[in-house]
Amino acid sequence: MSLENTPPTASPSFLAALQLDNRQIWIQAAGRSLCQVASGLIYFYIPLVFVNQVGLSATSVGLSMGLSSLAGIAGHLLGGALADSPRFGRKTTLSLSAGLGVLVSLVLAVTQTLPMLIAASLLLGLSVGFYWTAADAAVMDVTLPESRHQAFAIMSVAENVGVGMGVLGGGVLLTIAHQRHELLFLGCGLIFLAFLVMVQTAIAETRLTTTEPHTPTQGFLVALQDKTLLTFILANVLFTTYVALVTSTVPLYFTNFIPAIGSTPTASLADTASLYTWCYIGVGAVAQLPIAQAFTAVSRIRVLMIAMLLSSLGFCLLWLTGTFAIYQYWSGVAVLCVMAIASVTYKPFAAAIVSELAPESLRGAYVAVSSQCWALGYFVGPLVGGWAMDQPANVAHNFWLVVAASTSVGLLVLRLFETQRMSAASEVRSEE
Repeated sequence: MSLENTPPTASPSFLAALQLDNRQIWIQAAGRSLCQVASGLIYFYIPLVFVNQVGLSATSVGLSMGLSSLAGIAGHLLGGALADSPRFGRKTTLSLSAGLGVLVSLVLAVTQTLPMLIAASLLLGLSVGFYWTAADAAVMDVTLPESRHQAFAIMSVAENVGVGMGVLGGGVLLTIAHQRHELLFLGCGLIFLAFLVMVQTAIAETRLTTTEPHTPTQGFLVALQDKTLLTFILANVLFTTYVALVTSTVPLYFTNFIPAIGSTPTASLADTASLYTWCYIGVGAVAQLPIAQAFTAVSRIRVLMIAMLLSSLGFCLLWLTGTFAIYQYWSGVAVLCVMAIASVTYKPFAAAIVSELAPESLRGAYVAVSSQCWALGYFVGPLVGGWAMDQPANVAHNFWLVVAASTSVGLLVLRLFETQRMSAASEVRSEE
């Protein structure tokens, strides 16, 4: 299909981000929010439930979540091929993601052993890979370049709202159900089922049928030969690792190492979930659109550099929170707020950069390849984070200083990416 109800040129006003008149953007936003209620809940509660209730080690649970990300590599690649395929397209790929989500929830509801958790994690990786590749490609299909970062900002708000509802609702459900986690995961299954119904009844197929056809292999080869895309992935592996650490390891760190976070001498799951929801997800949801609008006139690469610096500040504050016994609660609040700002600064502009790099007929392939930074980040983050949480307190605390120092590498790679983009633009001008 052609661009339908495409948005106008970006307006300098703050409300410009809310003026996207494309119906499919808002339907996709509603679908993302619903999907993230379930998948965000699963990612948040897997470490807390299977370490503190089932009794598995933090390292083994981190390993299972890391394997989920490796499966996500296959999910992104296969999802990209399906999303670009005339036979399947975006809509069918989203339906497959929802169906796998239902299956993951049922498996988690009966899981008591590490092999079962690994099986559920592998299925989860496939589901997540299918979703993000098809959903991001669909957003690119129906937006113009100048307003695309605003569309992705709306997607990010929907994501934060969904994750927040899932985390907060999950804590309430666990309390009502007397910590019976199987009911928590069965609820996730019902949410994935509702998302499947939405895909079938409200989401349109947006794949552009007029573009030049490519086989999946050709599309991936073109993407893998794009040096600027590969540099972008290298830089963003670090950032996605930081996001994974915040979503999977920081809640466990607060629960097990920072008693002042809770209302009792030992922080409870509900205390951690509440703080995480309001300070990380809530702040991110509120700040997303203003930040996207504020940085409209700034180079998108420079915006990513700012996000990297904010991440470094957040991890330094996290080290301070664990190292010093005073004001730990408020320091924890500051950590999550800073990391929320870093995350929402990064996400829409990173997605917009991928859309700039991707040829129109290869959006699924480019999203699939670029999404490997998320798969790799969610492999490395839970694995090293789980290992750190199994160590003595001094190692767990100092771990965050090492993470903060690693942002210097990310800044260097982003600078290289900026140089490559400028060189490519100069070559195009000289040819003209």
